[in-house]
Amino acid sequence: MKIGSRRCTELPRRRRGRSGRTTCLLAVLILGAALLPTSGMAAAQPAVVIRMTDKPPVFIPAKVTITAGQTIQWINDAKTLHSVDADPVMAQRKSDVVLPQGAKPFDSGFMQPEVTFDHTFTVRGTYKYTCVPHEKDGMNGVIIVK
Repeated sequence: MKIGSRRCTELPRRRRGRSGRTTCLLAVLILGAALLPTSGMAAAQPAVVIRMTDKPPVFIPAKVTITAGQTIQWINDAKTLHSVDADPVMAQRKSDVVLPQGAKPFDSGFMQPEVTFDHTFTVRGTYKYTCVPHEKDGMNGVIIVK
């Protein structure tokens, strides 16, 4: 492992021993933490939590208002699969999924019970989304981003 222009094993004699090894170990840990990918790390703290239920299949609350830059978290509290779909291609009815101009579609995929999905909203406007497995049952939601 190289630190600066020296290898850990090339530390001056007065720095070798435990303190030298400790310095090397700390450098490796700090460098490793800095290089970790952030894609798997936790998203921003959610401004709103929306729960998904079975009987009847609904989003609770079904309509929320947030500020641009805030995150919403969905939790599947049900015993069946659910999804959060704001992708017009996934919807059976065009009117169930509507996005503001410039907003990109998002899709949680099928969520097992107890699974969560987070999305941060950056484009202002009204979002209509659905649960693909329960769209026919009217499991739709609305998010207003100011």
